[in-house]
Amino acid sequence: MSFYYINSNISLENILDICEIENEFLDTGRFLSNFSRADIATASDLTFFTNPKYIVETNAEFIITNRKISNLISKSKKILISSNLDCDIARISNLFYRSKTISEISKLKNYDVGTNSYISKNSTINKGATIGDNFFLDDFSSIGFNCSVGNNVIVGKNVSIGNAIIGDNVYIGDGTKIGQDGFGFAYSKTNSPIKIFHIGRVIIQNDVNINANCTIDKGSFSDTVIGEKTFIDNLVHIAHNVVIGNNCIIAGQCGFAGSCKIGNFVQIGGQTGIGGHINISDNVKIAAKSGVIRDIDKGQTVMGYPAVNINKYLKNYKKLMA
Repeated sequence: MSFYYINSNISLENILDICEIENEFLDTGRFLSNFSRADIATASDLTFFTNPKYIVETNAEFIITNRKISNLISKSKKILISSNLDCDIARISNLFYRSKTISEISKLKNYDVGTNSYISKNSTINKGATIGDNFFLDDFSSIGFNCSVGNNVIVGKNVSIGNAIIGDNVYIGDGTKIGQDGFGFAYSKTNSPIKIFHIGRVIIQNDVNINANCTIDKGSFSDTVIGEKTFIDNLVHIAHNVVIGNNCIIAGQCGFAGSCKIGNFVQIGGQTGIGGHINISDNVKIAAKSGVIRDIDKGQTVMGYPAVNINKYLKNYKKLMA
């Protein structure tokens, strides 16, 4: 299942032509198969490291990074040192990937829907989609090409789903949008933003409940994931690469910045904001209108901005009111 087109046989010369690389290789004719995150990259792929926190073992022979991080990477790798790393990653993503054309989508097999299903005449399902039994699709909603939907799924009115894999027994409320591009871009030296091509998906596991007017962005280089039996209230925004665990409760108007990770059995009060790349452990409770800007350990209850242990917050609040 693919939601995008991969331009294969990109050479190092092609990379050097569009990127701000400080060092150069003699073998500019070397071809690369793909541009992917480090943990899944093959020997013939190009990968990247943007933060020492995320350096992992990789099979990729070629790595693009900045000068500071390059000193932390094995000398056995061929390292491209970028003077504008975020911008070059955005450029390379658009070199390797593009959206499928209408003509390419039209060549996919017709969509397949299981038994005992209802599809509104005002809604559309695109080619290549596979849908299970007991499916309900209400008015003015759409399922994009190559999406996979499980059994006993209910989709409300004015819902848009693309780039997604959805499990069984899932409810998606009116006006919700799933699988659109995340808000990922980088600034060039001319201060012009360059959009990162997002190749990730949205994976919604079994028994998830998503209420009205939520947005769940697809991942950039990894997937956005909603764990089993998680309940999401109205007007919640979940950005690219966010991973939410099982049995979580998320109240209305919460916002999750890119690449944050939420554990299992986490309860989050309304209008809470979670910062990017934040890790929240299992069994955490976050009071309404909190701002989370650092990791939270298992079982903590926090509130405020910046969110701190609730006892500490209330103690400081009493002092302030006195």
